[in-house]
Amino acid sequence: MSASTAVLPPLRRDRRVQAWIVSGAVSEAGDVAWYVGLAWSAAQVASPAAAGLVMGIGALPRALFLLFGGALADRLDGRRTMIVANLGRIAVLVVAAFVVAAGQVTLPLLLTVAVVFGAVDALYNPAAGTLPRRMVQSDDLVALAAGRQLANRLAVFVGAPLGGLLVAHGGLLTVMVVDAATFGVIALVLAFVVRPRFPQPHASGHSIRRDLSAGFGYLRRDEVARTLVIAFFGLNLCVGPVLSVGLVQRVHLDGWGPAALGWFQACSGICAAAGAIVAMRWKPHRPARAGLLLLIIQAAGCVMIGSVPRLAVFVAMGMIGATAGLASALLSGAFQQTIDPAFLGRTSSIVSLSDEGLMPLAMTGFGALISLTSVPAACALLGAAFAALMVWSASRLRT
Repeated sequence: MSASTAVLPPLRRDRRVQAWIVSGAVSEAGDVAWYVGLAWSAAQVASPAAAGLVMGIGALPRALFLLFGGALADRLDGRRTMIVANLGRIAVLVVAAFVVAAGQVTLPLLLTVAVVFGAVDALYNPAAGTLPRRMVQSDDLVALAAGRQLANRLAVFVGAPLGGLLVAHGGLLTVMVVDAATFGVIALVLAFVVRPRFPQPHASGHSIRRDLSAGFGYLRRDEVARTLVIAFFGLNLCVGPVLSVGLVQRVHLDGWGPAALGWFQACSGICAAAGAIVAMRWKPHRPARAGLLLLIIQAAGCVMIGSVPRLAVFVAMGMIGATAGLASALLSGAFQQTIDPAFLGRTSSIVSLSDEGLMPLAMTGFGALISLTSVPAACALLGAAFAALMVWSASRLRT
């Protein structure tokens, strides 16, 4: 079936796509519950430094293998790769559960599971990036991205308290079993329900190394694709440090307490969900440009976080959340529409590298900038750079 001749049901009646969205949300809720259980268990059996290592070590294999995973996603069938990755996750959790049942939770066990999960994520995520283009018509890609984003945000709201309840009443073993069950749900849905409608072009290189080289060559040749990747890098590396470091420092220095931090984050999450709902209906003529220009509002919110009074921080977090929900869906859909299908896996992995591999450096650098200047100055500088990058990117796009 070709994309130009296929007649597909609207998304509101597309059971195949809906099953994928719901099963992905179930798996996301299980993941969030797992990380809550992992963090709590690490705090019980290790020093604070070792517990931090458990929570952060998974980023290392993700960063190391992401590009390889992207090349593999373009070479192999993405859906089958996702199924195999989920089965691998289930196997790891089952083995770890037997170890816990037979003895006790140990630091080496937690480190091993975290590393394996990081490596599997590096294979799963790029493969998942190739699937939307094979499931729906081009005009529905923004709505699909918005639906997936909304479902995943709701899953986070469910998964965090679920993880706390599970680890409190059943320990890490129960969390492992539940997370394995959620991976089983999405693996079954991918195997028996989510049948791609359009073929996946495969990489033509004779080796993974040549495929990777071809992926970077594609970005050098295609200005629109390159601009989108640069814009995603800026989005990931500017907003993350402000929310993870700048906001925390502001709350701490002004003595607002940890409860205020939780309320700020909740405000942002609720507004992001609302933005995703709007994105499911709104179809701008140029979705990529619209998304980038909306992010200028998000940049203004980043600046406000460093200097405005407490009540106005809620406004700033609402601005950041709403534009995140709306712009992320527009940009994700535009990304799927724009990138050559043969390079989706590799390009997705390059974008993910900014979040997985470079984010720790960005946060460290932003923390150093705060130490050299102040929270208001650092937020203003990063927000201004973010806004300038979005204006530059929007000026170069025609989509």
